[in-house]
Amino acid sequence: MYNLQLENTYEKDVRGYKMRIAVCDDQVEVLLAVERMFSGGGVITGIENVDTYQDIRKLKEEFREGNRSDVLLMDICHVFNPALPKTKERQEGIDCAYELNQKYPDLQIIYMTEDTKKYSQHIFLKPVNLLGYLTKPVNPVILKKLLEIAKEKQKRNEEKRVTIMCRNHKQIFYLDEILYLESRAHRTMIHTYEGEDVCHDKISDLEQRMGETFVRCHQSFLVNMRYIRRIENESFKLENGEEISISKRRYVETKERYFAYLNKIEK
Repeated sequence: MYNLQLENTYEKDVRGYKMRIAVCDDQVEVLLAVERMFSGGGVITGIENVDTYQDIRKLKEEFREGNRSDVLLMDICHVFNPALPKTKERQEGIDCAYELNQKYPDLQIIYMTEDTKKYSQHIFLKPVNLLGYLTKPVNPVILKKLLEIAKEKQKRNEEKRVTIMCRNHKQIFYLDEILYLESRAHRTMIHTYEGEDVCHDKISDLEQRMGETFVRCHQSFLVNMRYIRRIENESFKLENGEEISISKRRYVETKERYFAYLNKIEK
């Protein structure tokens, strides 16, 4: 992985919204060409950070560790192992983008390829939060236009994420990736599909920042209603199989909030 730290002109350009870009391609020359578009004297400015990856596995590892980007430029025909020859059937880039988007819905995808028609069926079968396509060699003017669209979308989505102090560092969480918060031993556990993080904020303080899709069903639990599969007896059954208790004191209010949420998303 190569990291390109850029001048922080982005705050001036888009009112404090900082954008991180990831580029994944098994061809070094493509990565270098895209990097030059962002570096000093390049045609694209206003980006905080650019990370480049030749190995999909490293890209996934960085996302798991919290080093996530806002926009991903992904080579459709990415070879999992650069030592292996490419074939017409290879589409690891599509699989990777789809997998990441399932976990991080706000990640915006730009596909790079020599031939968009060849992979149209595969892309249709694995839909993502797609910004557009870039044919190789990458045209910087078209890339700049796509990133301008991405910035506007990011500004609208900014309210969907929250920055929380976890252990000794600040971490950005998209609200859609949080399953639930749990108060445990004077700490708050943030549960996601990737595992759990520990923060020292009170769950009652975090509740004010989580938004209307979260419901406080118990003194110790704040649940993202997006991931509730069903309500049964005095508990929520989540999509990952976990069961979250609903306290008797909060049962009526919690049930009303949950059914109101269901009615809203069904309209």
